[in-house]
Amino acid sequence: MRQRAAAAARPEGAPTRSEERRASGRPRLRRVPDARSPRRGRLPGRGALLLIPLIAVLLAGVVWINVAKLNVTAETGSVLERSRAVQSDNVRLQGQLEQRNSQVIDDAERRLGMVPARNDRIIRVTAPALPGP
Repeated sequence: MRQRAAAAARPEGAPTRSEERRASGRPRLRRVPDARSPRRGRLPGRGALLLIPLIAVLLAGVVWINVAKLNVTAETGSVLERSRAVQSDNVRLQGQLEQRNSQVIDDAERRLGMVPARNDRIIRVTAPALPGP
């Protein structure tokens, strides 16, 4: 775009700047790149080289945390499952104990003629303390 505008402003047959430089006999000077201007085709700077591994480490940390969270969730599920199994065993054993206890009480009443005592007829007996040496 710039060359077209310059060509349109230059009169017909007039030499271009590069032709003028060659005609003057002076060597063509190269433009020194400004340190502040970005260079074309250069490799990524230190920032990018440090940023990529940093992002990789952060992503690995996120994955590690999610895997640990899944493991804790799985362990919690197995603990809850064992807890429910223990509770059902306790209920089953409580039923068996009550059934066995009622069988013992029935046998005691039938065979031995024993009856459960009423609460108002229970007497607590304490043994006297033995004299020490």
